[in-house]
Amino acid sequence: MSSELYAAIGSDSLKEELGKNTTSKSQILIVNEEPKTLAGLTKGIQKLGFLNTISVQTDEKAVLVTGKKDIGCIICSYETKHINGLSFLRMMRKKDKYADTPFFLTDPAFTAFKVLKAGHAGVTGLLVMPCTLKTLEEKITANIDKPKEIVVGNAEKQVAKGSNLINDGKYDEAINEFKFMVNQKENPEYYYNIGYIKSIQGKHSEAIAAFRKATQLDRLFAKAYEEMGRAYRALGQHDKADECLGYAAQIHLERDNDGHAEEILNEILQLGSESLNVFNSLGVIYRKRGDHQTALTHYKKALKIHPDEPNIYYNMGRIHLDMKDTDKAREFFQKAVEVDSSFKEARQVIKAIDLGFI
Repeated sequence: MSSELYAAIGSDSLKEELGKNTTSKSQILIVNEEPKTLAGLTKGIQKLGFLNTISVQTDEKAVLVTGKKDIGCIICSYETKHINGLSFLRMMRKKDKYADTPFFLTDPAFTAFKVLKAGHAGVTGLLVMPCTLKTLEEKITANIDKPKEIVVGNAEKQVAKGSNLINDGKYDEAINEFKFMVNQKENPEYYYNIGYIKSIQGKHSEAIAAFRKATQLDRLFAKAYEEMGRAYRALGQHDKADECLGYAAQIHLERDNDGHAEEILNEILQLGSESLNVFNSLGVIYRKRGDHQTALTHYKKALKIHPDEPNIYYNMGRIHLDMKDTDKAREFFQKAVEVDSSFKEARQVIKAIDLGFI
């Protein structure tokens, strides 16, 4: 990798350029399957004053480490034979403990597609390998113990203020606080759009910075909608509570945080809601888990509410394909087409079944 990195580690002139580093107490986890690269990164990080490091060669070991230790920063390969850094990143971002922990992905070359995927997963920064000690210094030290961006910090304060108002029984004031927050211009979508534009322009660092704000705000907006839903419930306004909790669940589903989404969706059901979206979303979650029967149960409930919804029939067809029951699957795909003759995807699957491709 890393003749460039090793050279940087031994460079006296570069040491002077970086200046005197104060040893940091932050524990840094480095994940890379190549022994030479792992050793080079570890030495480079320690040279910057981060002496408390843990080095592992698989993402499985990395998961175990994060469960037992308090990690202050993670540096992981984007994707190699034994490491799926993107999946590991997504897993960490679902945990409150690691929602804001600096997380860097390394790769020999980041394409625009990789930047988009890493940005959506909530990466802090990208390291193109091989890298110099100076690059490590610029990326790592700038992000450890870095104050949150103003827009993110303000959103956190608003969520905390709204939650405190709910605890004090001031539900209307809490709702107004949350409404002000979720209606602001600088919302997650605003920063996602900036990230897309910067990615297309090849300005990857700016893209990642925008995506990081977007993903952090996403989490806070989901929390705001959850709290708003509970405030409405306390006021007896169950329709509005249902709507707000539904927004929160949708955010979690889009972020692949199925566990939290399921909790919220079940809470909506406890409010007495018989919503098509709730049952459909639960069906999606259970299908992803491979729990086909539970998924079908929820889809059947969705059909009772809206028997002419083609997407439900299509989803049920997909489940039966997963179960290797092509005859039953074809029935549901055919029903989707009967309800909506322009349903192109359903027609294509029927054709593939009839031709024996499935």
